Amino acid sequence: MIELMNVRRNVGALALLLTVAASTVAQHGRPARPAAGDGIASLDVFAQGPVLDLLTTERRGSQLELGHQRSTDGGQTWSPLRRIDTSSAPISIASRGNEPQVVAHGDHVLVHWSTTGSTRFGAGPMVTARSSDGGLTWRLGAGPAGSDPADAQTFADMTADVAGVFYVAWIGSHDGPARRGLGVARSTDYGATWEHSQLADDSSCACCWNRMATTPERLVHVLYRDHGVRDMRLATTDDGGASWTLGGTVGEFDWEFPGCPHVGGGLGWISGGVSGQLVALVWTGHEERHGLYVVRSADDGNSWSSPVRMGGERARHGDLATAGSTAVAVWDESGAIWASRSVAGGEAAALEAAACIARIMDSDEFDTFLEQRVPRADGELPGFIRAILEFIGWIFGGMVQLSSLFLLLMFALILAALVFSLRNVGLGQPAAPEENLPEVRF
Repeated sequence: MIELMNVRRNVGALALLLTVAASTVAQHGRPARPAAGDGIASLDVFAQGPVLDLLTTERRGSQLELGHQRSTDGGQTWSPLRRIDTSSAPISIASRGNEPQVVAHGDHVLVHWSTTGSTRFGAGPMVTARSSDGGLTWRLGAGPAGSDPADAQTFADMTADVAGVFYVAWIGSHDGPARRGLGVARSTDYGATWEHSQLADDSSCACCWNRMATTPERLVHVLYRDHGVRDMRLATTDDGGASWTLGGTVGEFDWEFPGCPHVGGGLGWISGGVSGQLVALVWTGHEERHGLYVVRSADDGNSWSSPVRMGGERARHGDLATAGSTAVAVWDESGAIWASRSVAGGEAAALEAAACIARIMDSDEFDTFLEQRVPRADGELPGFIRAILEFIGWIFGGMVQLSSLFLLLMFALILAALVFSLRNVGLGQPAAPEENLPEVRF
């Protein structure tokens, strides 16, 4: 029960992360973006059993502020919000996949963010702050990869192994052919100092987020998007970060694309079978397989199962949370957030997209988003029709009980009005030739 509660809290954070409206602050050397209102711009969470560390980035006017809270009961209650001073190293960006991160081991908590720099989009090197009392007090720590303002270190993730060694992976600038590569480093003193800072791959996608995962055997994996063929790939260390091995693709789609899709993936480890397995959530823009997929590996990433589709072609921006033998994926699709929980099956444990998918409509329904959705019975309205009409019912505050007959009548009226509108405004013309449309949708 505690294990499932932990997964639900972790996925709750993932789902909230997908709904946060994030926008970077316009600064010198960076293209201006539309103004964003005050409020939470990003969040990250790290779990140690029932102990959760939550890091939020809040926008106040033109400033971004970091705040930390801790829960020791799986998210039932939280400590007061404590601000982390970033005045000497302002936060440059806090957006999906490029947000400040938190990691912890016991009462040692470490956070990092990308500060301002002189690069084209205003991002600079990573900065850290650490606490040794569970977040009560904070002090600046060492940077994992130098402090050159011309070195944008972004799209980072952090993790900790069972011994409390902290790891970070990021996308950094360098002089290689791709000009951006996968950087990695480790700290054995909770972020006071860093070592083994290096490029694990000198040619990676420049703007897709990374995800890290550890195993009980202290293997550390990084899921990242490759350069050239834009499939996801795995980097692994089995010697505490001294060296890294590059594996094959994670979900082999052979997607060649001369650009950056701005979409990373999710990675976790679950127990089960002989020695557990890695589970990865990957997205591809391949014109014939466009969408989000889950794959798994029982041999530490040396080989992967056939991809299983999650959602439809518009599913993207996925993330993954794991605990014990359970994994939960969340993603956004067509203006809604969706979640899918793994269905245990011994050695064949996998995420079953069709068996356990639910749509998160709003925060009031959040506690029930893992409810199993089974195929509809004969006579039940198709899901997309019911979704439209239930939204109408929600607008009226639930005053109308939507019977099947009422739903059908409402749908007929809406359809008739739509057809009438299209005919009158001349939108019923043939679509543009398919060859004029982009092959990849983002």
